[in-house]
Amino acid sequence: RKRIRDTRLKVEQSSIGVRSNTVVQLLYVEDLVHEELLTAVKERLESFAVDGILDSGMLEQLTEEAWYSPFPQFQTTERPDRAAQELLNGKAVLLCDNSPVALVVPGAFNSFMESSEDWYNRFEMASFLRVLRYLAMAVATLLPGLYLAVIRFHTQILPANLILSFAQAREGVPFSSVVELVFLELSFELIREAGVRIPGALGNAIGIVGGLIIGQAAVEANLVSPIVVIVISFTALCSFAIPNEEFATAFRLLKFFFIGMCAWLGYFGMLLGLLFVLIHLAHLKSFGIPYLMPFVGADLTDYEDERDFLWRWPIRKLTKRPIYARREERVKLKLK
Repeated sequence: RKRIRDTRLKVEQSSIGVRSNTVVQLLYVEDLVHEELLTAVKERLESFAVDGILDSGMLEQLTEEAWYSPFPQFQTTERPDRAAQELLNGKAVLLCDNSPVALVVPGAFNSFMESSEDWYNRFEMASFLRVLRYLAMAVATLLPGLYLAVIRFHTQILPANLILSFAQAREGVPFSSVVELVFLELSFELIREAGVRIPGALGNAIGIVGGLIIGQAAVEANLVSPIVVIVISFTALCSFAIPNEEFATAFRLLKFFFIGMCAWLGYFGMLLGLLFVLIHLAHLKSFGIPYLMPFVGADLTDYEDERDFLWRWPIRKLTKRPIYARREERVKLKLK
């Protein structure tokens, strides 16, 4: 309410949980949000009975339609300015008592890749960073599998000197390329998890120092080759560039899926895996909105939403709200 001082900002409060009676609030701007969205959210909240809701994460899992998907259908944020921005775009926000995380609906692929700073910085820098994030997402998902595909099946696509360098680096390693890659991937995931669980500043030190020490020791012991350490380190670095942590976990899991597909069929396995993922995303919806908006259905808004997706146009050109808002309330900026 400090950020949106408007009487049309509505808050509907309810209690969920037979024993916990947790307070849940539904926030929306009355003249911007679609009635169908509010009806769908309320029906989902009434579709289950549970002993208690202790965090918004439990609420999210119980109200998701495609609960089997690794991709979240709720956009999560702990920033009030981001929640206010999405309310002005015609979305709805769910707040759960005792939880610092707000749930924004509907969620779309593109919105998970956006950061609040994208609207505060100049459009050139914001566009550059968005493209960089998408490239980092692709690298974090595909690079380990692509390395396996090249090493095991398609060595002819690399220069001879590079192939000889790879072969020399792997000399003396007793494991196959698949085993050493999976071993190091799991080691880095374990270090990341341990760093989160260890309290205080020691956790950050464990994550950095532990990765360096284990990687260097594994190379010196001829358990893994140096190129695999570089691949895994670059993959981990790119995964941190994804703004939404819950969204990033989906690609951390998909990484192992692509490792298996590339170890099985090489480059064709990677293409087949990409086809499976794209088909799944194309079928996915969040409260009636296609998950791949505005990559699909851009013609529904006369291609206005394409001004704010992979690149961001100057803010004075973003005069209309996205598809989430009511059509008669699309105009949000008028230059005088």
